[in-house]
Amino acid sequence: MSQAAGDALPRSLWIYVAGLSLVWGMNWPVMKIVVAEVPPWTFRALCFLSAFAGLLGIAALRGQRLVPAGGWGRITLVGLFTASLNSIPLMLGLAQLPAGRTVVLYYTMPVWSVLLAAWLLGEPFTLRRVVGIVSGLVAVLLVALPALRGQDFPLGGVGLVLLSAMSWAIATVLQKKLPVSLPSSSYSAWVMLIGGIPVYLLVPLLEADRLATLGAVSAAAVGGVLYNMFAVFILGWWIWMRIVERAPAGVAALSSLATPVVGVTGGMLLLGERPSWTDYAALAAVTLAMASVTLPTGRGRRTGA
Repeated sequence: MSQAAGDALPRSLWIYVAGLSLVWGMNWPVMKIVVAEVPPWTFRALCFLSAFAGLLGIAALRGQRLVPAGGWGRITLVGLFTASLNSIPLMLGLAQLPAGRTVVLYYTMPVWSVLLAAWLLGEPFTLRRVVGIVSGLVAVLLVALPALRGQDFPLGGVGLVLLSAMSWAIATVLQKKLPVSLPSSSYSAWVMLIGGIPVYLLVPLLEADRLATLGAVSAAAVGGVLYNMFAVFILGWWIWMRIVERAPAGVAALSSLATPVVGVTGGMLLLGERPSWTDYAALAAVTLAMASVTLPTGRGRRTGA
């Protein structure tokens, strides 16, 4: 990959970002529908296991190497932050917050990614990225404002989602900091399988008595689980790993900020949520953050990846 100052997303990745924003954005209201009926850790465990099988299957069909020659410790570390340490606080926070607000808070993860990438990877701390960081922090404040005033939803839910976002950011930077020689599909598969181990353990510990009721879940919930298993955790994760491979960590993270726009819209369409003025202002802030890394620099020096 070659780009002007490592500061904007290559045009060749824009289609990936658009597809990922649609798939992952619509998943936020879908998850609210699912967790109302399906035990959350069972739901997440199914997603991780399907991602492992599906992504490894993609690698096999493409004739790629399936097992790393080494680096299992690195895969485990990235996997824990990507899967369990990301999902556990997210599922707990999602139960307390509307889908639209959850997705806006969660997609502050690029703020933390840019800061960590500057510190751990030496990526440039440029004006564009400062704009993205400030915009993301403004979005957090706007979404949290009702909670700070004691309105609408608990501040603890805000903290849980932010913790999940930070875990995602750490995973993104660790993937760059601790590379493993393995194709993205195979790598993602092992990250999901190994990283999900704490969640697998929560199923028999906390949800054994609820497993017998799974046969009674609605068609909408079943559809939501299948959407997560195949669209979000196989297709979506494959696309995301391609983006992270081919763009700087900070830029890759900021490029994902179109997802909250889709998530808030999906919450309105599927769940009847009605965002407040602070929610719309927060969306404007994350849109500005995304523009800071996707719009061309105008210098004419960037080539596609």
